[in-house]
Amino acid sequence: MKIDLVKQGLYLAMESFYLITTEDDGEDLRTIRSLMGGLVRKARKVIPEEDDVKVKIHKLLQLMYGEWGFGCDPQEYFHTENLYLSYVLRSHRGMPVSLGCILLYLADKLDLPLYPVMFPTQLILRANVGDDVAFIDPWDGKYLTQQDLQKQYEGAFGFGVPMSQEDLAVAEPEQLKERFAQLAKGCLIREEHNDAALKYIESRLSDFEFRANQYKDIEPYERRDRGLVLAQMGAYHAAVKDFHYFIQQCPHDPTAYMLMAQLPDIEKELPYDLLH
Repeated sequence: MKIDLVKQGLYLAMESFYLITTEDDGEDLRTIRSLMGGLVRKARKVIPEEDDVKVKIHKLLQLMYGEWGFGCDPQEYFHTENLYLSYVLRSHRGMPVSLGCILLYLADKLDLPLYPVMFPTQLILRANVGDDVAFIDPWDGKYLTQQDLQKQYEGAFGFGVPMSQEDLAVAEPEQLKERFAQLAKGCLIREEHNDAALKYIESRLSDFEFRANQYKDIEPYERRDRGLVLAQMGAYHAAVKDFHYFIQQCPHDPTAYMLMAQLPDIEKELPYDLLH
């Protein structure tokens, strides 16, 4: 695993998301890179290179969540705008994945051992300093104890269900990219940003064609999600094709049963000649 790809992977995924789903032809990309570069320069000025690594990490967290005022708004954080770095960098508001992205980017430029962890409830960060390991919540920059993590885990999976070491392992770049993609699609579809969602899904499906073996288990779900977007857009004929494909490929998936129950109502929206 290349460490630089681990730290930069989320930033690259978010940059790609912006380029695919917006219509400004990348005009904001220069601003994003300038703002990110500005944060790096500010951090280097106040975090001496000779400082102890743990001290550097602590100072970086103080800078980002204290002096710079980054954080999550619990009432507004699960919104699509929080997945666009240009918005997050200007407002200093985001969600754990976008704030974690910025923190990982800074850690990479400052050569600090912070890494992403695909914890089941949300992205968390892991600091590896010698034999010591600490976990950080990108929501607010606070350290998480094992008890904190276990409580979150039980909230997702049930009381008494234990975490495994795998749940706290450093994420692979491809895992990180895929987790972000699912979150981004969910936000776009929920808020009915249909044009952007369709472009993003089409881009992913096009990528899958070149790496079919790697994504053969994911591709049917991407087709299902495209069907959901097409149905929201009123393109029922194309949506039905994607739904049928998903049901054929994943007949035992719970959402396949739901779609089978809903297909008769969707097909009622189609002209008779498209069904026969």
